[in-house]
Formats: sequence, structure tokens, C-alpha cells
Amino acid sequence: MNIQLKQRLMGAVVLVSLAVIFIPMILPGGGELSNSIEGSNVPVPPDYRFPAPKPAPKAPVLTTAPPVPLKGEPTTEKMSDISLPNVLKKALPAPAKSAKPASRTTRPSKDVVAWVVQVGSFSKQRNAQQLRDKLRQQGYASFMERVDGKQRITYRVRVGPELTKALAVKLQKRLAKKQKLKDTMVQRYP
Repeated sequence: MNIQLKQRLMGAVVLVSLAVIFIPMILPGGGELSNSIEGSNVPVPPDYRFPAPKPAPKAPVLTTAPPVPLKGEPTTEKMSDISLPNVLKKALPAPAKSAKPASRTTRPSKDVVAWVVQVGSFSKQRNAQQLRDKLRQQGYASFMERVDGKQRITYRVRVGPELTKALAVKLQKRLAKKQKLKDTMVQRYP
């Protein structure tokens, strides 16, 4: 290459370099880009603070059947004393001394009538107790009555009592459906 061409090329490179340096200084705008991103497009992090939970309401006081001893647990009462009639006797006030004690064959006044569902009758007390306990575990108010017959003793397992016969029939249907108890009877109580 000849020297004259080299000098021209070198001059052109110097002129272009000077143009790149000085032209932005001459033009308005201070060399900033007009399409710049201001701020950030990243979303603000969510607030994970939650209000304190409300306290749970107090459970209502429930009236329950007499306590049922669990297997192997010592009892303070005989199992025959836990039947509903015996529990009612303990809850009622004692009769006056001049009053004649009521026998088992007399019924209370005709005004008080309740209804029960008899779910079974057993010759063995243990079988009746097992059914009664199973029904209690399922949430039914069940009790057992001992009946002294002429030839043998039977143990009736009953659920209730209900104040109306309609409620007792409804209970009988629920027992037949949920507990698969088919041969049940609705009876007056006591």
C-alpha cells in the first residue's frame, strides 16, 4: 500500500473518532436515552401478616347419661343399679315417712307418659350390657332393665325415653337404618 493511502485512511479514522466524541456534546439531551425504564416492573412482595384468630366459643354444657365403666375399670355400683328406673329413683326426692312405698307393679300418674324403643331382650345379662354399651358409644341414650319372669330372668335393652310416640317412631327408624336393628318395638314407658 502506498503511503498516501495510509495517511488518508489514518486521517479518516481520526476524524470519525473526533466526531463520535464531540457531536454528542454539541447536540441537546445530555447524552441520555429517552426510552429508559424508570423504576422496576417487579411486583411488590405480598403482605403475609394475618390477623390473630378469634377465640373458639365455649362448648355448651351437656347433660349425659350415668357414666359407663369401661372394660377392666372398677365400678362403684352394681350394673343393675345403672338402669334408667334406678337412676330416676336416686334423682327423685324420698317419699314422706307417712307415705306408703310404691311397689314395682304400680305405674306413676297417668299424666306422665314417655316412649322408648326396645332394641333387644336377652337371657344373658352380659349380652344386654354389650348392646347397651355399643349404643351409648354411638351416642344413643340406652339403658337396660331386668325383668323377673315366671320361668326365667330377661334383660331388655331400650333407647330413649322420648316425650311423644312420633319421636320414638322416628328414633326406631333411625336405629333400623344406621344400627341395622330390625326387630325393635316402640313401647310406653314406664
